[in-house]
Amino acid sequence: MHLETPFSREEYTARTARVQAEMAHHGLDGLLLTAGPNLTYLSGYPSPVRAAARPFILILPQAGEPILIVHTGRELEAQGYSWIADIRTYHRLSHAPLEAIMQALDDAGLTSGRIGAELGPETSLDIPVEDFLRLQRLLPAVNFVDAGQVLWPVRFRKSAAEIACIREACAITTSAYAAMFAQAREGLREVDMARAMADVTLAAGAGNPWSIITCGAGSYDLASKLPSSRRLAAGDFFWMDAGCSVGGYYSDFGRAGVVGGATAQQREAQARIHAITMLGVEMIRPGVTTGEIAQRCNAALASIDFPITSSISGLAARVGHGLGMVTTELPHIAEDDETVLEVGMVLTIEPGVGTTFGTFHVEENVVVTETGYELLSHAPRELATIPAA
Repeated sequence: MHLETPFSREEYTARTARVQAEMAHHGLDGLLLTAGPNLTYLSGYPSPVRAAARPFILILPQAGEPILIVHTGRELEAQGYSWIADIRTYHRLSHAPLEAIMQALDDAGLTSGRIGAELGPETSLDIPVEDFLRLQRLLPAVNFVDAGQVLWPVRFRKSAAEIACIREACAITTSAYAAMFAQAREGLREVDMARAMADVTLAAGAGNPWSIITCGAGSYDLASKLPSSRRLAAGDFFWMDAGCSVGGYYSDFGRAGVVGGATAQQREAQARIHAITMLGVEMIRPGVTTGEIAQRCNAALASIDFPITSSISGLAARVGHGLGMVTTELPHIAEDDETVLEVGMVLTIEPGVGTTFGTFHVEENVVVTETGYELLSHAPRELATIPAA
């Protein structure tokens, strides 16, 4: 039985080979991964949601084939989704399958040496800490180290197939914004706007639609606020940040409108923040660092000449981030981040500010190309006019 998957077997074997090359470079003998994006990235099993009751385990030696360990209830799915031939099972719930892990490590020749696990930034183990500590005691000759040093450099550089998924997700989100603003009017609730966005997204075949909304005085600094039952009123500035996934890869960008039409001050602020956003976008090319982009955007934000109530990107400590299997993943577009851009990286650039008259945040999704960048988010940046009653 073969279930529908977005990528070919060749895609997964290429990913695995790239990770194994990084393992050799960093002196890692193997990897032990648990449920989450890293396991999905290498196995093909779509399990980005962590699975505490039925942990997934993937063991990858530096040279050799991977081993996937799943609960018996997931065996048929694993066989259908994953390209991995060696799939093993366990039955007990809510605990790491230590016996199965020990056997797999022994079969892979990994009962000593350096093994990477999800111990570092923006990763986590999906097994109980007590079980991991017991595993360490059972393997005194193994030194567990952070796997991020070999995983992130590979995940940063998206393949053509991964970029195609993100490009499609961005196109669907662009269409959803157009449909949502066409339906918008005074009196609708924020949740109605979010639902209109989600309906178009799902009808287009994408998954996992999400949105955050600011609308009306008092909310413009709340740039992570979930949609509420509040109704749009005349004069409200309405800002939404939204996205969806295609093949497990996300879009993430925001657009805005004003009930009854924007004032000159609002139009000028929107144009200014978009111009600052494009200062960052236009720096994107191989060899530039994320820190350099952040410095330029932050310097421009410091020079804006209209009153603000908060620096949204300043409070977030970054003006953008990586985009892929998670809506916000490494690297950070931050002044203290020194990641060097490479072809295939997908980033967001999102300097933003809150004011008493709106949330100004015009995020763009961008892929690094050999000659510079490709802009993936194409929804209009000008403020939409939302009809008043």
